[in-house]
Amino acid sequence: MSANLTASVQDRGNPSDRSTQFVPVEGGAPETTSAATLMVAAYVLMWLCTVFFILQTWRKTRSVEHRMEELQKAIAKIPQTGE
Repeated sequence: MSANLTASVQDRGNPSDRSTQFVPVEGGAPETTSAATLMVAAYVLMWLCTVFFILQTWRKTRSVEHRMEELQKAIAKIPQTGE
């Protein structure tokens, strides 16, 4: 076990011997989604969330306004006492 660990540490070599430039990995899973597609999808998702938020806020505001109108009508029906 310790021989394998020692061998793997020695295989790494000196850090200054490592390459400092970008070298793309060849093989592996192919890229199926481009960066432009991901960016467009992110913008679409952002706008959908924004529109959903605005619609929910508008719906809740209408509900509150409707409730306020009902309360104003109920207050108007209460007989006024002379003060």
